[in-house]
Amino acid sequence: MRAGSSKTWIAGIAMAAVLGIGIMPGRARAEDFAQKHPRRAQVNHRERHQQNRIANGVKSGRLNAGEAANLESQEAGLKAQERAEVKANGGHLTKGEQQQLNQEENGLSHQIYNDKHN
Repeated sequence: MRAGSSKTWIAGIAMAAVLGIGIMPGRARAEDFAQKHPRRAQVNHRERHQQNRIANGVKSGRLNAGEAANLESQEAGLKAQERAEVKANGGHLTKGEQQQLNQEENGLSHQIYNDKHN
């Protein structure tokens, strides 16, 4: 295997990890009924934006596979936290939960930046 092709292979694996955590088409989720709740929509928008930043970092070569996997793991944890909070609150997020998730997204955003610029 050529050196360049192994780099492409690693980037491909990282991209697959990035795409694998995204929304699965055709799968109904119990909390879908409240996707349009304003606080939840705002948090979901931030999560999609972070996913795009990670994917772009992998594509550009600014993030290696390990960095991308770590960031993806953290993003998946935030998504799981959001889902648990939504389930506990009848399909929406409280203002406090939204603020907490946004603070955690801010921390992840800084980590994405730092990883892309190290």
